[in-house]
Amino acid sequence: MKIRTAAVALFALAASGATASAQITVARETIGYDGAKKIVDTCMDMARAKHWPVALWVLDITGQPVYFASMGSSEIGITTAKFKAESALRTGAPSGDRAGALSTPIGQLTTARIGLFPVDGGIPLMKDGKLIGSVGGGGGRPENGKSVDQICAQAGIDATFGKK
Repeated sequence: MKIRTAAVALFALAASGATASAQITVARETIGYDGAKKIVDTCMDMARAKHWPVALWVLDITGQPVYFASMGSSEIGITTAKFKAESALRTGAPSGDRAGALSTPIGQLTTARIGLFPVDGGIPLMKDGKLIGSVGGGGGRPENGKSVDQICAQAGIDATFGKK
């Protein structure tokens, strides 16, 4: 009976077209909790020292929140921080890079329709050239013409992944 069961199982496997080398799914690396926490903690330490209000979101490759913190940021700052992280994740580029597209009608239309937020503060997380998540900062005021959201988020990324 065991030989018959094994023969039926072997036949079913062959009939299904499955092979040992077929790859139906692919594992995708994504930012983990510990990495996300380190990014946020570093940014929050910087913001505390400089008295910056800031909110920071870290999203995984699917766009789900991995870690979030806010210190002195308004509801608008919290919301725009998430928009920036989502924009960086969708495009694989910093959210502020999209601002140049607003100079053309088609750029304005696609930015609005896709729901991108073309303001500094969203940064894609890359590892070995692959997107693994994103970070979005919001709520800070520009300082010396620079986005403190972007500065703070980048400091967290640099502390976690090493400065580039």
